[in-house]
Amino acid sequence: MNTTYRIRLELMDISPPIWRELQVPADFRLDQLHTLIQIVMGWEDCHLHEFQVPGADPMSDPPLRLAPMNTLDDLFSDGVEDEAKSSLGELLSKIDDWILYTYDFGDHWRHEIRLLEIQTAKVPEKTPRCLGGERAGPPEDCGGLPGYENLLEVLSDPGHEQYEDLLEWVGGEFDPEAFDQETVAKELRKVKW
Repeated sequence: MNTTYRIRLELMDISPPIWRELQVPADFRLDQLHTLIQIVMGWEDCHLHEFQVPGADPMSDPPLRLAPMNTLDDLFSDGVEDEAKSSLGELLSKIDDWILYTYDFGDHWRHEIRLLEIQTAKVPEKTPRCLGGERAGPPEDCGGLPGYENLLEVLSDPGHEQYEDLLEWVGGEFDPEAFDQETVAKELRKVKW
């Protein structure tokens, strides 16, 4: 039997929530998960990232940190393990287990990745799928949560003095409520997993 996970990826500290529900093989490596997250959030993979697994006792045990070894210098790599050597199945074993994914250490986008369901099947599911989601991911380099909130405020007011500049900066249009599952599915099919 082959094991598949249904997980929920949710951007933390944003309301209403920005989330994606994903189906991935249990042996899906964290470097692959990073690629998947970049696609489903509409990001461009132009910043550092890391995964953190909470310790058995979050009050006293430091989290396990995992990141790509080819992009970290000595400042960031102290105590960090190679994400390409760990799979979701090794880190999440029961429903409601979770890990943290941080993207862009400047904007500091933190995501909770929570295990919702463990499925088994005779036929292996090797290709990840996006089962659903809500709202667009914030644009790259918008300044983290405060910058994103400012962007939304300005773009909601065509009379705002920064409206034209920020509209041009986001490429002429940005709908924070938009999530196109079919476009995400097409992008996922382009990747050799």
